[in-house]
Amino acid sequence: MIPLNDGEAASSTEIVFPNACRFRTDERISIYGPPQQQTYIARLILRVQDSLRQLGVDVDVDGADRKIEAMSILIHESMSISSRNFHSVQHVFDISRNLRDPVAVLAALFHDCVYYHVDGGLTGLQQRKLAGAVEFESSLTSAGLVITDTDVSTYPLLYMVKKIFGYSTGQAVSNMQGLNEFLSAIIAVRELQDFLPKSALAQIAACIEATIPFRGVNTETGETAMDRLYKRLQEVNQSEHLNMPDEEIVTAVQRACILANEDVENFGTSDRTWFLDNTWSLMTETNEALRHQHLYSVMEFQFAIVKMNAFFNFLAPSVVFACFRGVPGPQEMESKLSEAQRNLEVGRKYVGAKLLSTSLLAAFAVLTGGDAPISLFMGDLPSRHRVSMRLEDTLPTVDEDVLMAHCDMDVYLLLSEGRRTETAFDIKQSPLAAYLYGCLGDKGLEGILKAVKFYPMTPESANELLAILPSIPTSKIANQMAKVALSRAAGIRKIAADLLE
Repeated sequence: MIPLNDGEAASSTEIVFPNACRFRTDERISIYGPPQQQTYIARLILRVQDSLRQLGVDVDVDGADRKIEAMSILIHESMSISSRNFHSVQHVFDISRNLRDPVAVLAALFHDCVYYHVDGGLTGLQQRKLAGAVEFESSLTSAGLVITDTDVSTYPLLYMVKKIFGYSTGQAVSNMQGLNEFLSAIIAVRELQDFLPKSALAQIAACIEATIPFRGVNTETGETAMDRLYKRLQEVNQSEHLNMPDEEIVTAVQRACILANEDVENFGTSDRTWFLDNTWSLMTETNEALRHQHLYSVMEFQFAIVKMNAFFNFLAPSVVFACFRGVPGPQEMESKLSEAQRNLEVGRKYVGAKLLSTSLLAAFAVLTGGDAPISLFMGDLPSRHRVSMRLEDTLPTVDEDVLMAHCDMDVYLLLSEGRRTETAFDIKQSPLAAYLYGCLGDKGLEGILKAVKFYPMTPESANELLAILPSIPTSKIANQMAKVALSRAAGIRKIAADLLE
């Protein structure tokens, strides 16, 4: 295999794109040092330079280095905001490591520049780069930002990107409808317009549009998201006089599929732990409270798990990966869908067990005085400075024969032995969830998740949950919790005694 910019192996999917000559980077790496010794900005600069060179651009002309430096700093600044965890600047190198096509690489570098709701709005630099695209304040609605009218003479590329995304003037676009991808695509084409022709810019925008995740088939027309992108790219080709032959448009959409699939590649892995690590790292991006490591409450953590549980139960494997006219091939697509189905199955059970254990904490909190920091009931997160008592320290073990008969062992091991990486807001292991899951099994867990309304936790739903759980395991958990939550100990022990009666 041909080494890529970051010295990683190439993807199994390979098609030949126009102007996408293959190249070796051994010489560059020997000059500049291995990627791990370069700053993120330096790596971005080199990736942009390499990609533009492959597209026939002379990056050594006067002024080019400063423009490339500026766009690399923009990407780095945008993806280094404190709210970013999964979608940090490392993400663009992760998803582009298997890409050989320069158009796809450039799209990958820009595709997550904007994360409007996660970042709490736009930076000053982003607002300047997005001038004329959307109304930022007066037209901000609960649905999203409103697309502004386009002055083609002032913002010629904006009209083209709007058409590729299928948006119209005055339309309110939400996060799930592609708001972030649309704004990122505008930044990309504006930053690259001094180097590339409009046809290449249109293909970069199409690649970024394809990364809008989890879109199904149109029930009325039977068209996929990639079918619709192909049609819009045809229309733009004609209206913008891009002069792309149809086979180049087909290739552009196939390229976009490959980038989109790289963006969600963890769904297609056979490594369940890696899949779950990636999923868990998203939680702080969508739950601001979890960024305050030791201060978030039981209810705040429960709400985060409720949202994650809803996501896993909504998502179908068929909407995860993109395909267009044989790319990816049938065998590769079948493998991706099979792994996605199993990953989602494991994810649903794992998050369901976490939801049950967190909701049990919420029930005790509600019945003994109300919501409070989760550390009051669970103990402090492990720290190199000190070790304190935790709820899970002395939980009983579950008989192995019971586990093998009633539980999905992949799920139980993920709960008991832990995910691969720590997060700032949660430990890798989930002993409490593992214990409850081991006691209940798949059928018991599923039955309780369907029977009880967990959120918002009220005294009524708390009593309902405690009544449906097996009393002996629950009382054991309660008595251990009372050793940690000293101010609630009397109330917790009374509930435990009532359960045994």
